[in-house]
Amino acid sequence: MKQLSIMVDLDRCIGCKTCIVACRNHHGLVNHETAMPEGMSHYLRVEGELTGTFPKLAEDHWVVMCQQCKKPPCIKACAAGAISKDAQTGIVRIDREKCTGAGTCIEKCPYGVIQFNAEGRFAHKCELCYDRVVHGQEPVCVEVCLADALRFGERELLLMQAEAAGKKLLKKRSAQSILYVKRAD
Repeated sequence: MKQLSIMVDLDRCIGCKTCIVACRNHHGLVNHETAMPEGMSHYLRVEGELTGTFPKLAEDHWVVMCQQCKKPPCIKACAAGAISKDAQTGIVRIDREKCTGAGTCIEKCPYGVIQFNAEGRFAHKCELCYDRVVHGQEPVCVEVCLADALRFGERELLLMQAEAAGKKLLKKRSAQSILYVKRAD
């Protein structure tokens, strides 16, 4: 099985959150008439970290999404069998029709990225825009990234691209299928 992945370049990500807005719009996650800022569903989030001491400060930003785990704990947690890892792409998917809304997958997700639709009583999350990927397109977050910080493709090819560009893999963050890279200084 090939593992499709997203590579996040911390040297390029500026924390603009364009990826979040595009994702919400593509997946219809927000009712723009009634949404309140803290109540909006999201499949990804942008985090940041300030390092150094004044006056030499640096800030890194990165995108956190479903990590498409190698051995997803959400699959084990789902008694309904609604979650599976696609054999062709390595993408972890939730079948809304099978989902019973028990929420055990949400509790077991170590990355806090599975959402719950209370109205429809189902769990949902980033599936790397599976609906686009199977038609040869990139995930919408990658397509709209203003800083070209997100790359999409087979995990092994992304690792080779990072190495060729002089980037090092941040192993602690890249324990699963989403890769985080930074300039090798």
